Amino acid sequence: MKILPVERIDVKEIKLSDKDIAIKTKTFLSLVFVMRGSGTLTYDERTINFKESKLFIIPQHQLYYFTSEDAELVVIECPIEFIDKIRLEADRIESCENLYKLQYISNNYHARAGCVFRNNDDEGFAQVLIAQIVREYKNKTDDYLIIRNCISILLNIIARNIIDSETSDLPQNRKAFSIMKIITYIQEHVKDKEKTRIHAIADHFGISRNYFGEYFKQHTGVSYQDYLLDYRLKLVETYLKYSSVRLSEIAYELQFSDESHLSKLFKKHRNMTPKEYRKNALIRSDHQEM
Repeated sequence: MKILPVERIDVKEIKLSDKDIAIKTKTFLSLVFVMRGSGTLTYDERTINFKESKLFIIPQHQLYYFTSEDAELVVIECPIEFIDKIRLEADRIESCENLYKLQYISNNYHARAGCVFRNNDDEGFAQVLIAQIVREYKNKTDDYLIIRNCISILLNIIARNIIDSETSDLPQNRKAFSIMKIITYIQEHVKDKEKTRIHAIADHFGISRNYFGEYFKQHTGVSYQDYLLDYRLKLVETYLKYSSVRLSEIAYELQFSDESHLSKLFKKHRNMTPKEYRKNALIRSDHQEM
């Protein structure tokens, strides 16, 4: 086993030759990608097959055995601090939210479900990204920007595949709801006040209206109303940072009562007015271009 020690994350290249490799991780998010070959994965007395370009999420503190005569694996272990750093560097709201969903994925979706990919093109893309990550580590580069960008893209691909897969199952099994489906639904309908009311979401997913609030907070750590407001304010930030749209139009678009109402909420939760935020964003942008 060859271990590549790096700052904050750990990357291991493992070559199997007719033997078992036990993997048990303590990190927040661990990924195992099959670069070449095929074999079997065993856990909890259950065995599933794997082959080239397949990727598995391994949960914390659980033991998994990979067996093969010729497989080459790459194991990437990401502590929470590394994921948070990627989130902080992500400018686009879509990236931030997909990475946010990985907090749920890491605890609820793992190797029991098999390979995370449902799209063959994404498998090939992931292989290119992981090969680049390993190459950068081998070169012991002082610039981790490429590595972080590759991992950020990879995590977004993973989130997208899992979300698409689970959402497609909804008509067949409405009771098998998950928080990711709910979060995705909220984001898709955030500009529609009626569709984001608790009773509308609860009815859509077949959840008791009285139980919905407890369920949402249990799985996200925040109340539904707090999450919805924070997401809307993130969208406001995106408008302010990347457009010249007037605040009154933003308020109307995102279903705030009016411009004054939006300004008060923004000031309360972001410690500055929307005008100040936009001005600061322009200053930072000008400095980056210099």
